[in-house]
Amino acid sequence: MEKFLSRKVLYEGKILRLDLDEVECENGNLAKREIVRHNGGAAILCISEENKVLMIKQFRYAYNEILYEIPAGKLENEEDPYRAALREFEEETGNVALDLSYLTTIYPTCGYSSEKIYLYLVTKYYPSCQHLDEDEFIEPLWIDLKDVLEMISKGIIRDAKTICALQAYLIQQNKIHIE
Repeated sequence: MEKFLSRKVLYEGKILRLDLDEVECENGNLAKREIVRHNGGAAILCISEENKVLMIKQFRYAYNEILYEIPAGKLENEEDPYRAALREFEEETGNVALDLSYLTTIYPTCGYSSEKIYLYLVTKYYPSCQHLDEDEFIEPLWIDLKDVLEMISKGIIRDAKTICALQAYLIQQNKIHIE
């Protein structure tokens, strides 16, 4: 364990804060830790009765690429992840979840960020309307599960939350066996 000594806020924006912490290491040495503070997010894996996955296709500025992902969004300050998942699912896909269930929580960048992403599963839903922010351009797509897995294996899908949600789902459904 490291002992917290002091903190300097280097940047505070709309979705994150950058802190520079000074800590005392186990051996007594002092060290600096740059930490991105983030409220976290909720992501939703939706699988239809026909074994199709509801994906979104979206341009991601940080990578300058169009990515395939499961729907997700950031948590507002102290927002319940379950409620955020319900909200984001409808906003991004135009569907209302009827059976949202928890899969797992992931730490996408544990070396320098406090972000946690809560992963959920939906198998029952009904159509509604998308409610995108004015700067969001998202295309929902239904893709066969086997095709999604092939897209992961070919490196077309590289989004960590999507890969982790699918893996957690397949393990829980005993479609991946752990020996």
